[in-house]
Amino acid sequence: MLGIVVCAMTGSGHDSLVSVGEWCQRASPEQLGRLGVPVDPFTGRRRVPSERTLRDALARVDPAALTRAGFAYLRPLIARATVTSRQAHAPDGVGEREQRRAQRAAQQAGPGRKRRQAYAVDGKYLRGARRPDGSRVMVLSAVRHGDGVSIAAREIAAKTNEIPEFAPLLNQIHDADLEDAVVSADAMHAQRIHANYLVNERGAHYLLTVKNNQPNLARQLQALPWKQVPVLHRQTGRGHGRQEQRLVQAVTVKDLLFPHARQVLRIQRRRRKLGAKRWSTETVYAITDLTAEQATIEELATWARGHWTVENTVHWVRDMTFGEDASQVRTRNTPAALASIRDLIRGALHLAGHANIASGRRAHTNPDQVLTLYQIE
Repeated sequence: MLGIVVCAMTGSGHDSLVSVGEWCQRASPEQLGRLGVPVDPFTGRRRVPSERTLRDALARVDPAALTRAGFAYLRPLIARATVTSRQAHAPDGVGEREQRRAQRAAQQAGPGRKRRQAYAVDGKYLRGARRPDGSRVMVLSAVRHGDGVSIAAREIAAKTNEIPEFAPLLNQIHDADLEDAVVSADAMHAQRIHANYLVNERGAHYLLTVKNNQPNLARQLQALPWKQVPVLHRQTGRGHGRQEQRLVQAVTVKDLLFPHARQVLRIQRRRRKLGAKRWSTETVYAITDLTAEQATIEELATWARGHWTVENTVHWVRDMTFGEDASQVRTRNTPAALASIRDLIRGALHLAGHANIASGRRAHTNPDQVLTLYQIE
């Protein structure tokens, strides 16, 4: 039944469980057979589950286990996409673009050093969903930088927040995946306990944004001699009618008020509308346990920007392409389970070469195309 929901929601126009039920009714007996739908011994027809049955199944499933299963399914596709990205003549030039990105990443990592995998930890409210007590449903996720594949997810219980769920979320990730990886997170997670957990217990690294929710640490970072530090990395770009510059400085530190801290970044984000003269400037500080020998300024800048990109891209796709915030399903685990399914679909379409997920969904309105995407024979 979970496979049916995944396949039905892959195609555009199927964002609700009502439309999933309609997708099942339109599917041919052969297509339903490939999905494992059993045959009624009395009628000889496929026993298509009703919307109520699908809703009940989603209410009972563990969203965290569903996310883990989804990542396990996508793992061979990730490996295949990595191989494909090295081929210069992939369809529509996708392979060429990915190859150039891989080459740039290898140059940033430096000779003889393996590029670290980075994960972004971030939470999202499911705005249309409410628990029986009226509290909002929130899901905390760990998402891979680069391909945006979700590797772990955890629903935040009522009357709590993301902070105590940080370690339980990352406990879902195997040691082999997290060891020596970089975990990026926003200012809420600039906690001493999180830093010690990552470095001491998991053998991972952190890149954490620091804001005024940690006033003593923020003042210490702001007091560093930034005027004497050159800008070591510049990023420029334009899009959505504006121009952007990112100026990155780095200082090696020791004995800060934060455990294992070895470098501090100051990132100045300057934006202006195209044709305008005045810039708006935002200054952000980040802290990491990686030394200058372990990570170049280019890598740190890429991870800092990658966290922002993952946060906005993943949330935007779920809201705008899958209509997540408009969904008002509320039964038990159903909202968080559907969020995991949307993440699985988004990851599968991205790994299949669809940079635009909405376009990828429109390309899979035929059930046979969807079954082929997921290699369901």
